[in-house]
Amino acid sequence: MKAFLILLFLTNIIFALVQWLLPFEQVMNKARPPEVIASLHLLSESDSPLKQEPVQEEPPPPPVEQSAEVEIDEDVAEIIPAKPVIPAIPDKLCYTLGPFKDQQRAQEVALKFKQNKIPISSRSSQEKEYRGVMVYVGGHKTRRDAIATAESLAKKGVRDYIIVKEPDRPHLLSLGVFGLKRYAERRKSKIAKMGYPVKSEERYLNRTIYWLDYSESENENLTQFIDNLKKEKGISRISRQCGE
Repeated sequence: MKAFLILLFLTNIIFALVQWLLPFEQVMNKARPPEVIASLHLLSESDSPLKQEPVQEEPPPPPVEQSAEVEIDEDVAEIIPAKPVIPAIPDKLCYTLGPFKDQQRAQEVALKFKQNKIPISSRSSQEKEYRGVMVYVGGHKTRRDAIATAESLAKKGVRDYIIVKEPDRPHLLSLGVFGLKRYAERRKSKIAKMGYPVKSEERYLNRTIYWLDYSESENENLTQFIDNLKKEKGISRISRQCGE
């Protein structure tokens, strides 16, 4: 036991001397394993006999072209913008004046246009002019029969009548033509209550009317002239597509 204590004492003295002669950091550095420092050599400076292929960098991706379209989510319905509507350019306008019931008056207006060096042409058409509702008593075989019916009505206070000649009904006893249908119905009801086979029908007059056509806009003098025709004679200026 005494020998062990002496040996321990000597060991401590030796360790103390080593610490005093050598610093702690130097002793620890020697104890550390050497660090491996990798050196970077260029391929051109390498001593290796093997030549390495230069590494080619991948080219950058091409730039993405920016589109004016807005990206739409797949869950949202695709909206296709409608094409702009371009208004159609109307064809050349032509004009018509009318209707003229008198052919002579139409010729006078046409002459006025020709004096202003505007070509104009005339045309005619057959149209039915509404005259009203006629109340009448028919079924007469002869004129004498129609007169007998008229005299019978006169005794009952109905004195307005006229005998009408038509190709298929030559002996109609007309009791008046009324512009308004309600007046005609009132007359018809009155005669029917007297026991006569009275009837009513709309009446039209077939007549020829005239129109003037031209394709150039009138000048200021003619514009005033046309305005007067509209006020005085009921003549209208109608715009239309040429060729119609």
